[in-house]
Amino acid sequence: MQTTVNISPSILDWVWQQVDATSSAKAIDYLTKWRNGEQTPTFNQIEEVSRITSIPLGYFFLDTPPEENTKFVEYRTIDSVALNKPSRNLIDTMHDMDMIQEWTRDYLIANDSSKIPFIGKYAGETDINFIANEVRRILSLKLDWYKDKKIKTAEDSFRVIKNAISNNGVIVMISSTVGANTHRLLDIDEFRAFTMIDDIAPLIFINSNDSANGKLFSLLHEFIHLCMGENSLFNDRYSNGKNVKQIETICNAVAAEILVPKTIFEREWNCAINQYDEEQAIHILARIFVCGQTVIARKAYDLRFINYALYDKIAKAAVAYYIETKKRKKEKQQGHPGYYTTKASQIDKRFIFMLAHSVVEGKTLYSDAFRLTHTNRSTFESLINKIIGGGN
Repeated sequence: MQTTVNISPSILDWVWQQVDATSSAKAIDYLTKWRNGEQTPTFNQIEEVSRITSIPLGYFFLDTPPEENTKFVEYRTIDSVALNKPSRNLIDTMHDMDMIQEWTRDYLIANDSSKIPFIGKYAGETDINFIANEVRRILSLKLDWYKDKKIKTAEDSFRVIKNAISNNGVIVMISSTVGANTHRLLDIDEFRAFTMIDDIAPLIFINSNDSANGKLFSLLHEFIHLCMGENSLFNDRYSNGKNVKQIETICNAVAAEILVPKTIFEREWNCAINQYDEEQAIHILARIFVCGQTVIARKAYDLRFINYALYDKIAKAAVAYYIETKKRKKEKQQGHPGYYTTKASQIDKRFIFMLAHSVVEGKTLYSDAFRLTHTNRSTFESLINKIIGGGN
């Protein structure tokens, strides 16, 4: 005989609010019957609904709904409309990053680390060129940093910027899934990146389901949020400016200026436009600046070199191209790196070094290290060897 469990009505209502139309019909059927009093849930059924919805099992046995820390960011959709119902995937990812940030902060404080001076230093600043120059200074980037011989693709640009940001004390974490669960993919229509402000252990998370150019722009956008001192959940890579907070417009403009400096852009545009039409010029400049065509098109639009219709065409074509490319790659199953290569690229190198050092010193339990990295004893040690041996 299966054991039945009485779930608090307020918990049932809360769980129902977490479930959307895309959830399993079986979970929805269970919840409907439980809320209507047609059926009393069994423990096994609760376990099943917990697994399907990704709502922690323990939440079902509370008297009142849990207070989840998701209010520190402004939730937005691609059109800057308030996102009132963040997904479980987003919430759980934030919880994971919150644990990493808390551990890192405690570790750094215990080792007498100082506050990071640029966090929030530029709050209220609106001069795009000034902020861009300051970001270049902080990250030790030349005006034409993208001309480095090592930078040939957007992936190379992303790696350069990521390492520069990490070297300045920011934890940069990257993933396409919730933890190590490959069945829980993060949705770029919900978010591309987020920032968690802290003056000792600031953190940026990048959704790696985005394109290489998208990740590059998001990373710079989020770093600028750190400089401005405001948490962020970033979704709109480069919006049309409607219904967007001023800080988002500023962060977008600064990120674009670092990727495509205005003075150099104008010179290159004038050269290209003498030989090609506007659309061809955009393609050419995207190769010169090693970034996305959308950023180039937006820069041209902001400078009134092209009309909005062409910008919109380029932006939509870029999205369609990325979706199609991703689909073909999935069908062919090509270019899929191994577990440790992927894992090493996702975890901030500085963070993993601190964690490994703390474990060796006996200050952090192995079990805590496994929880923070979603590994076990075997994979954790192999991951450390991969990062130390092969770099990141």
